[in-house]
Amino acid sequence: MENTKTLTLQWGGMAFVDSNGSSIPLLFLHGTGCDSADWTSVMEKLPQNQRYVTLDFRGHGQSSTPTDPFTIENLANDVLKLVDSLGIPKLVLVGHSLGGMVAMEVAKRSSHVIGLILLEGWTSLSNVRNAFDRGRFYGSLSQTDINQIQHKSQQTRTRFEQNVWERFWAYVRAFDAYTYLEQTQIPIYEVFGEMGRNESTEKFLRIPPNPNIQWKWVPNAGHYLPHECPAEVTEICCSFINTIGK
Repeated sequence: MENTKTLTLQWGGMAFVDSNGSSIPLLFLHGTGCDSADWTSVMEKLPQNQRYVTLDFRGHGQSSTPTDPFTIENLANDVLKLVDSLGIPKLVLVGHSLGGMVAMEVAKRSSHVIGLILLEGWTSLSNVRNAFDRGRFYGSLSQTDINQIQHKSQQTRTRFEQNVWERFWAYVRAFDAYTYLEQTQIPIYEVFGEMGRNESTEKFLRIPPNPNIQWKWVPNAGHYLPHECPAEVTEICCSFINTIGK
């Protein structure tokens, strides 16, 4: 991506992009095997005055690949170090899938986060495979798009030593944000593609009742919302920013 910079951390360099600006920034966190470039179609549709920040998690995109084991908590700390280095007093996190899980961990640790937009950012992985009917994962994406996503994901995983990746994924499987979501007092959009939704979906997604949490369903979409429907994702982000700015 253009204007990519690097924040040097103990494990290596973390690539990021900051569009600058005076508005409340949106910080985008990508999913497993993805990177900042996967948000391009969303960012292109944002208002010109909307500040956004993207980053590549460890071992993804243009960031360095760690040789030591790491956890979701470590990824959250990386995000917080970037926020501190940029001197951002408040921001909204937009996380897709793994990025949504990291976003919740960041918000749990920092008062800088004033809102979350979770794009299929799972409360936990334990029941997700039962939440939707089969065949909805790639939604309406073309086979070319699917091949590109799969290729990038495979390339990313091969960058890690097998034991490092397996230990990380064990932490991902153990992640559970139910208590955080139950208690949080910041506004949250829980956004899901509506393909494959059935009468049991909401039960298996394990999102607790909380007046600060709003459900958003995107019609005719599966898991890869930033790829399938960037215009709808952008609209959701702008609606959220307008709401909290009032």
